[in-house]
This record gives sequence, C-alpha cells and structure tokens, in this order.
Amino acid sequence: MEKQYLITGGAGLVGTSVPFGLKPTRKEVDLTNYDQLIGYIRDHKITDIVHCAGKVGGVKSNKQFINDFLVDNLTINANIIKASREVNRATFLLSTCIFPEFAHYPLTEEQIHNGEPHPTNYGYAYAKRMLEVGARSLREQYKVNAKCIIPCNLYGANDNYDMENGHVLPSLIHRCYLSKINNQPFTIWGEGKALREFVFSEDLGRILQMIHVDEHSTPDMMIVSPGKEWSIREAVEIIISEMGFSGELVFDKTKPEGIMRKPTNNTLFTTYFPDFKFTDLKTGLKKTIEDFLTKYPNVRK
Repeated sequence: MEKQYLITGGAGLVGTSVPFGLKPTRKEVDLTNYDQLIGYIRDHKITDIVHCAGKVGGVKSNKQFINDFLVDNLTINANIIKASREVNRATFLLSTCIFPEFAHYPLTEEQIHNGEPHPTNYGYAYAKRMLEVGARSLREQYKVNAKCIIPCNLYGANDNYDMENGHVLPSLIHRCYLSKINNQPFTIWGEGKALREFVFSEDLGRILQMIHVDEHSTPDMMIVSPGKEWSIREAVEIIISEMGFSGELVFDKTKPEGIMRKPTNNTLFTTYFPDFKFTDLKTGLKKTIEDFLTKYPNVRK
C-alpha cells in the first residue's frame, strides 16, 4: 500500500521543516474536533502520522495560562492518539521541558515520568507526557508502530517571535532587531549564564524523513540533541553579530533566567543515527535571522 503522511502543525516551526507529507491548515482540520481529524485521515488514506502540533509558549504564557495549556493540549493529544489506531506508524513530538523539575542530569528517556514537572509549566508538561503513555498503549493494544521523539530547544524559520511569550532564541532575535532599528539598548533577562542545547528545525525535519520515508529503525522513545550546551550570552553574541547590532548590550540581573541548565544524554540517538551531522548554532542562527528579516513584519509575533 502506498504510504500517505499527515503532518500536524504543518504551518509551524517543525511542520514547515518536515520535507514530506500533507499539512492541512487549522481551517481544514481542527485537531480539537475528532470527527474532522478522523474524517481527514480516512479521506486521504493516511498511513503515517507525524504529530508536531500543540499549544506552545514561553515561561510567562505557560504559567499565566496553565489550565489552557493543559486542556487544549490534552484535547489535541487525545484525539491524535485515538486517531492513530487507524494508521501504521505514528511519531509524537515531546519536549525536554516536560521532564521532572528535579531530574538527574544529564536527562535520559526513562526519567520522563519520575516526578513533578517544573511548576511554571506543569499544565503543558503533563499533557505532553500523555503522548508517551498514548504511544505505549497504541503499541500494546493496537500494534501501531507509535514512538516518541524528545528534541531539546528547537529554533529555525517560521518560529513564533513573540517577545513576551515566545521561546528564547526567537524572542532574542526580535528584540535585537527592534533595538537596532530604534537605536535602543538590547536588554537580555538575567546574566546570560544559563546553558541550553539547541536543535535547528531543519535537522529535526531530516530526522523525521529518515524515520518515516526511509524507515530508519528507532527506539520507542528517543532524545534528539547534539549534546552541546551554549550559554545564552554566547547565543546573544551570535545574534548581534548576524544582525549587525552595535548598540548597548544590557543584561538585566533583576530578571529571572529560568533553570540554569538541562543537559541531555543523546546516547540513544547517536547509537541509531551515528553518522548524523547537526547544524552548528552559528549557521542555523544565520539562516533563521535571514528568514526573519526577509519576512518581517509578517512573522508570527
């Protein structure tokens, strides 16, 4: 049977980086409406689901709208899990931010349910954790090849550049841009000492193609990470260089930096994908900023 792929969240950061599959808009398929979702799957004879969609945001919005993040994501994920009973293969995208607040570092796949998530995002985290439970139950009861991928911090083209509710790199890019054109200081929360691992969205798109199109073998749950940490200050230095910003740089030590680091163990990934080469942060940010400047002011913000 010919394979047909459904990519949820096809207009978002990851979805636009996936180089295959059908990517219906929200108007075509409302993922909170099961009848619409299963109707689309049956009409298009979907054999594989790559689930990238979800209600996402930064620290502020996750905490401020914690029940919305829980309910909306639970609804979407429950519908995807139920609909996946009718396909052969499904890959669900999780996030390293759903690990327990007091997990042991480096993060490993088996720790995902070993404690409460960080109090600022427990609504989102618990809803996302249920995708792992859903994948496990699909394998057990319906024999669906359902698995989970846990990428570290993602960035790339078509991100959300909301400076209040977006993730760290797109928020920094947008703030740097406005600081430059308005000839104002570029202010960064905290001291810039927090460490993060970053994955370029195009890299994740290539990995998903290897899994679904090339049918590369993978474990049931796998962290995707280059295994390298960058400080926020280092990322800022790349951004101001690529932006050509020469104004005042201010690190506001009165503002929170979030968790100082959350390194991952990428042993499983390197075992299954030993020859994969990740895009380095400087190259990825250069491409991201070029895309941002080309599309501004029509980027998501």
